[in-house]
Amino acid sequence: MARAPLDYIAESQELAPWSKDLSIVAKRRFLISFWTQRDPTPGTDKNERRESFYGAIDYANKAFKEGGRNALLGWHSDRGRIYARNGAPDEVLSRQQEGRAPRYEVWSYARGKGSYYIFADRSGFGAFTLIRSNDLKEPGLPGWADLLGGPAVADAGRWLGRDLASESRR
Repeated sequence: MARAPLDYIAESQELAPWSKDLSIVAKRRFLISFWTQRDPTPGTDKNERRESFYGAIDYANKAFKEGGRNALLGWHSDRGRIYARNGAPDEVLSRQQEGRAPRYEVWSYARGKGSYYIFADRSGFGAFTLIRSNDLKEPGLPGWADLLGGPAVADAGRWLGRDLASESRR
């Protein structure tokens, strides 16, 4: 469990030295080096970034677990991945299913470039899929605006202060 979630925050090729054939000692050494490079307060006993990241993974497992036939641990879900990578969103818009629009959530982060993520529960059973984001690392879903429907796209856009309808046509 210590290595797998690192895909969410590692730079390309940073995890290349890891292999299943490494000894336990070599794996520990790798993890110590990985987290030492991210320690905001070197020289102290705590690595706040490591603790925060694994705390987010733990929270995601509890809050975003998806049950059913295709059960997922929370950190494997789309919301769990975004939470693990970015922490708690600054603001959340949550809407219940209305008309043909599925239940959806919009997460907004003010820090950095101001990212947003739109998730829809297409299954009706709480399995939220990321359908749209302005984060270039997240691909989104083609036809997301049709899936959500005009009124929901307009609602999310008003909340974000963006013209999502125009953005979806580009």
